[in-house]
Amino acid sequence: MSDRAEGVEVTGQALQAALSDPNTDVDISLQAPSKTWKLVIGSIEFWALVGGVSAIVTAATAVIAVFVGLGQLKTTREVQVMDSTYQSWNALMQAGLANPELVCPNTDQKFAKLMSTADPRGVGGVTFQDRYAAYGTMMITTSEQVLQMAPDDPYWRFRIEERIRCNAPAIRHLMAEGTYEKRYSCRLRRVIAHALSQPQPVCKDDE
Repeated sequence: MSDRAEGVEVTGQALQAALSDPNTDVDISLQAPSKTWKLVIGSIEFWALVGGVSAIVTAATAVIAVFVGLGQLKTTREVQVMDSTYQSWNALMQAGLANPELVCPNTDQKFAKLMSTADPRGVGGVTFQDRYAAYGTMMITTSEQVLQMAPDDPYWRFRIEERIRCNAPAIRHLMAEGTYEKRYSCRLRRVIAHALSQPQPVCKDDE
C-alpha cells in the first residue's frame, strides 16, 4: 500500500468549493505520508541529539578551562616564588660582598672577636653584633626560601650548608641561648644538623 493511502487527500477543487460556499464542509485535517512523519521525527531526534552533544562539549570545555586556569595559576605562583628566592639570594650575596667580615666567622675565636669589636660604621661604640644579627636574619630567611623552592635540590643544599658551616659558632650560640628552635624551621634544622654532623631533630617539616 502506498504512503498516500493513509488519510484523505484534499484536492484543489474541493478547496475552491469551500472558498466559494461557506456551507460546504471540507476535511482539511493534516495528513502526511508515514515517510514524511518519520523524516520529521528523525530530524527532531537528530537535532535533540546534536543539542545534547553540544551541551556536553560545552560543559567539558568549561571543566578543561578550569583545570587549565588552575594550572596556570600554580605555574604563576611557582614563578613568583622562584623569582623572589633568587632576589633574596642575590641580596644575601651582595650583603656578603659589602660586609666580608660578617660572612664567615667560622671559629669561636672569630665569632667572639666579631661580637666584641667596635663597628666603625656604628654610633656610640657599638660592636659588629647588630650588623651581624641583621646579616644572620637575612641568611636564615633566604635559606628558608630556597628550601621552600627546591627542598631536595643537592646544589642548593650544598650552598646552604656552606653558609651554615661558616656561621656554626653563631648557630651554637643560639642553641645555648635557647632561641634556636624558634628561629629555624624543622626543615632548615635538618639541614643544619647534617651540615654540623649533629643528630637529626625530632620534628615535622611543616613545623
